[in-house]
Amino acid sequence: MQFDADYYDGISPRAQRVLVTIADNAFTFSTTTSSSDNAPHIFYISDCHIQAKLGRGKRLIDLPDGGRLETDFQDLEHHLPKKSAHLCWRAIHYAESHLFIVIFALIGIVLSSLLLLKYGVPVAAKFAALATPPSIEKDLGKQTLEALDHQKLGYFTASELSDAKKSAIQEALKDLCLKTGDCPNYQLNFRKSPTIGANAFALPGGYLIMTDELVALAKDNNEIIAVLAHELGHVKGRHALRQTLQGTISGIIVIAITGDVSSIAAGLPAIMLNMSYSRDLELDADHYALQSLKTACIPTQSFATLLLKLEKSHGSAAAPEMISSHPNTKQRIMPFLSKPHQQCLS
Repeated sequence: MQFDADYYDGISPRAQRVLVTIADNAFTFSTTTSSSDNAPHIFYISDCHIQAKLGRGKRLIDLPDGGRLETDFQDLEHHLPKKSAHLCWRAIHYAESHLFIVIFALIGIVLSSLLLLKYGVPVAAKFAALATPPSIEKDLGKQTLEALDHQKLGYFTASELSDAKKSAIQEALKDLCLKTGDCPNYQLNFRKSPTIGANAFALPGGYLIMTDELVALAKDNNEIIAVLAHELGHVKGRHALRQTLQGTISGIIVIAITGDVSSIAAGLPAIMLNMSYSRDLELDADHYALQSLKTACIPTQSFATLLLKLEKSHGSAAAPEMISSHPNTKQRIMPFLSKPHQQCLS
């Protein structure tokens, strides 16, 4: 059995065209640079590494002396000593040579990846958050707040609320926690932010941020405490950390699939999936706020009222954390519009 091949001697980048003979369990061929006695090159097949088929590409044979043969002859295996290990490579080549199998595998990869991102990542992030020491989470929140406070970013300036107003809000929040007995550790921070506007949000580690603009939008302290109860729900569930982990894990998975770190295709899916995760976390925080307000005998309608004010005040501008990329506001406030608990009625 003979086949044509390009021979690279491992020294010169230039290939020589040779005729290779398969006989006596060896590859035999002669080159124009052979010695004067014109001795052929003989390499035993057992000493050579024959690379597996890759589609219809050239077959590569690595020779023991560092040389290589490259050939278009595809059916080498039929003329080589039989080895049971070749069964696996034949199966792989069969699969990659049939378009239907390739398409089916591609669809399977896409669907399984979507299922992993949709259901697997949130579960993984939840357990990862639970396993994260509180000290690490607190450091993350502190660093995030320091970054937001940096003058170059321009997100926050010092709060202009009076000390009396701050103290009243702090005491009202402490009273809520005293009555519910279910508040996580938190640190309430007041900031002014013309950029963000009326807003309140929770950072990892229990850092609560409330803007002066939100305080000005609220009719009374009940509305303010209702919003803070919602943010305490995020802290209780460690939602900020979970959302951060979900975005990170999603990005890693998408990058691993696409193989492109910098492309928009690798970034947008992770962002969109992270937005859907926040809807689920938002409902959890709503439920916590509803139960806390009922237990503390604070009108639950206060939360609904301020949420509608937030939506109206921002209009088409950048939405606050509480209403952006979250469930429909009217659907969210329905549970908060129910009648007060009998025990809270005078």
